[in-house]
Amino acid sequence: MSTRMPVSVGSRKGLSSVVAAAEKGRVVITSHGRPVAVVDSAERLDEDLRKLRVAAGAVMEFAATTAVEAAGKRWDLDAVCTRIGIDSSRVRERATNSQ
Repeated sequence: MSTRMPVSVGSRKGLSSVVAAAEKGRVVITSHGRPVAVVDSAERLDEDLRKLRVAAGAVMEFAATTAVEAAGKRWDLDAVCTRIGIDSSRVRERATNSQ
């Protein structure tokens, strides 16, 4: 759950108050009613990033499997990435960095 907080309120309450609120839940800082920034806990951000990596891996695995089944042949990473519009060098870099 996120809390919306106008910039003026955040400024009046001070940074420590905004950080304390972010420990309880994501804080969306607004200006004239429009979101302009988000303050979140490091733990929640790490967890969201972990979930995103797991989901991205599942999508890549599904895409690769689907491509193999649809074409009736084996595809390499470069071919799959090209087919779905992803830069294979970034995939390799992320795989290396996540190990």
